[in-house]
Amino acid sequence: MLSNFAKFNRGYLLVALLLLWTGHAAAEPATSEDCRPLPTPSLEAGQPLAYADAVLWRVDKEERQPSYLFGTIHVADPKISTLSQPVADALDSAQVFVMEALPDLEESIKFSQMMYFDDGKKLRDYLDEEMYKRTMQILEDYQLTPEDLVFMQPWAAFILMSYPQGEGLPLDLQLLDIAQRNGIDIRGLETLSEQGRVFSTMNLESQVRLLLDTVCNYGTVSGEFDTMKSLYLQRDLQALYNYSRKNSFAGDQLYEDLFKSLLTDRNHVMVERMQPVLEAGNAFIAIGAMHLPGADGILSLLAQQGYTITAVY
Repeated sequence: MLSNFAKFNRGYLLVALLLLWTGHAAAEPATSEDCRPLPTPSLEAGQPLAYADAVLWRVDKEERQPSYLFGTIHVADPKISTLSQPVADALDSAQVFVMEALPDLEESIKFSQMMYFDDGKKLRDYLDEEMYKRTMQILEDYQLTPEDLVFMQPWAAFILMSYPQGEGLPLDLQLLDIAQRNGIDIRGLETLSEQGRVFSTMNLESQVRLLLDTVCNYGTVSGEFDTMKSLYLQRDLQALYNYSRKNSFAGDQLYEDLFKSLLTDRNHVMVERMQPVLEAGNAFIAIGAMHLPGADGILSLLAQQGYTITAVY
């Protein structure tokens, strides 16, 4: 769903840190007493979702060449990044590859800068000693040092620990690598900066709440990454959607607003921006799997515009 938020490397982090002012801003820190238990996730069917039984879809309209939409998950796991034959064939035959956001150098640096305070604030201003230590312990497993975390904004820490750890290229970057080797046209529907602004424009109280919920429940959250990967491999977007929604504070206005910003609002933007490549045809479009299904999903929006949507794999 948010597949490009973790695309940076230590070089970009160091660049961002060098740009920061080292003043201090006081704030009321969150403590372990502010923790709340995460609701138990469920795989119950719930409201049936349209276009939820496949990850690769063919998109046709009139006399145009068909294109393919592929739902991805930002995971570096060989079981996931090893492409099935239908997906490999669709990508190899495409003339254009499209992903959510291209991880180019300029945008990666901008995104990295957005992750850090530039006004003297520090992450530990918003967490007491115990919660700050717990946050550091979690992010050390993501190859970050305590120095990397000093000026990190709460939303950035939340995003990092919302993805499973893994070595190698995640699925979406594997696809990009193949497209580059195939020598085809490569485009992005968004920029990393646009994606980052979904979180960076949130007030700090909301950012801290997101981080606190994840840190307090990280044992549960990290233990369920395997379930999420298993559901993706089964191509069961209905169960994946239900599970991801249940594994959060559904009904909490903060999470409802975040869900709308991350999925519903961006779906409309991406559908609008993919029109030129769909009109030209023969495109392979890779976007987070959770953007595909449902009444407000990208596939339903395209169907409303007269496209014929067919499940492939």
